[in-house]
Amino acid sequence: MTTSTTRKVTGFKYAATVLGAFAVLAIAPATAYAVDNDPAPGGGGCTYTDADGYDIPIDNGQDVFVDGKIVSCRDGKIVVTTAPKRNVVRPPVLKGGTLPVLTKQP
Repeated sequence: MTTSTTRKVTGFKYAATVLGAFAVLAIAPATAYAVDNDPAPGGGGCTYTDADGYDIPIDNGQDVFVDGKIVSCRDGKIVVTTAPKRNVVRPPVLKGGTLPVLTKQP
């Protein structure tokens, strides 16, 4: 036979629940009207158009990789730089123009 019992809620738990509900209601409007405390340095920004014709907004001081190039926004001006090649091994630069000789040691 199964018996059913109701759970007793103490006064402390009830008060904590009610206060928690009021805290959530009090905080909700504050988060809805929050402002950005850390805007981009210098403000403003730039818009770059990629190869497909889409406008890309860029914040001031931000660097973005677009179409194989690094696009930067500095004080409202666009700076485009070609990205460095990846996995390229460069020969060492030696003074005198001679390459080192590899020999077997005995």
